[in-house]
Amino acid sequence: MHQSFRWALGTAVVLALTVGEARAQYYGGYGGYGGWGGWGGASTVQGSIARGLGYYAMGAGAYNEETAQANAINANTIEQWNEFMFLSQQEANRREYARRQRIMKRDAQTGDLNAKRPLENPQDADIRNGNGLNAILDQLTNPRVHSTALRLLKTPISGKVIRDIPFVNASEAVTISMHELTGEGDWPVALRGETFAPERQAYRDAITAAVKEDEEGTLSPQTLQYVNLAGARLRAKLEANKPADKIEYVQALNYIKALLSMARMLEKPQVDKVLKELDSVKDTSLGSLLAFMHAYNLRFGSATTDEQRAVYEGLYPLMADARDRTLKDAGIDLSNTPPPPARDDRHPVNFFQGIHLEPLDNRANDTAPAKP
Repeated sequence: MHQSFRWALGTAVVLALTVGEARAQYYGGYGGYGGWGGWGGASTVQGSIARGLGYYAMGAGAYNEETAQANAINANTIEQWNEFMFLSQQEANRREYARRQRIMKRDAQTGDLNAKRPLENPQDADIRNGNGLNAILDQLTNPRVHSTALRLLKTPISGKVIRDIPFVNASEAVTISMHELTGEGDWPVALRGETFAPERQAYRDAITAAVKEDEEGTLSPQTLQYVNLAGARLRAKLEANKPADKIEYVQALNYIKALLSMARMLEKPQVDKVLKELDSVKDTSLGSLLAFMHAYNLRFGSATTDEQRAVYEGLYPLMADARDRTLKDAGIDLSNTPPPPARDDRHPVNFFQGIHLEPLDNRANDTAPAKP
């Protein structure tokens, strides 16, 4: 289902560079970066760190500060993006449990009970495969929980423990979002019509293939290349057929920026520099760990070694206790949570409109095959 890889954690580095005369910054966390000594710094975690955008600290792209300010990429915009990604993850979770239910030929009632078990009554297997920890992670990053609460989770965790966690990239939440974002009736006006029909279909085919591959296991570099290439061709077609209406052009361009940016989130980031910093950190906190996972859109993967199983067995009660204290202090009862709101698919378009396209253009390569 997910693009799995063994991680040794570290901190994202917020870099600054000059693009022309405008200053820009790589996206590790939006403001308030504090490293393993305190992710989120003096501000909030969810309010200052955009979910999944830690990849941009690895050189995926830069936000132009002037454009970002003009387009109000602020705490409110980030909060909307975080909610969008949270709801996307819940949909990914729902599909995964439904898939397991079909495979094991269980009825709907049994499947629902199994979906609730990791949260309400986790067994040893739920801890070992990461489902129990992920259930708590979802609760602590629920938009109903105020972002300040995560920053205040000071429970100490050693750097060695964190290095033994088998993280996975929650790519399925992204591929599902991109698939739904590219429904036939969801394209901006300038990209509709027969002129763009081949490019729309090519992109739809590429992301459909990515969703299917993501459900079955690991996203391959070739599949990611198809997605990037289809996005690049969409942009090229738009530039060659600019609409007379400037507003329609900007809407289409921002839409393509969102597709290209979300595609970048599907890739495994290069973390060599990040790993080196963790080696010098003896202890950090549970809040810093969860904030890092929030920023990089990570989940707990299945423990496959004795060391990993031991880490999960020790980490689970710490997370459960933190969850119970946090929800109690906030007066939140997630067991009686109303149905989640409908996801607003405009949020990715709004969020990514301030990004520079040039770094993303480099992801596509016209030497790739024409069809997935």
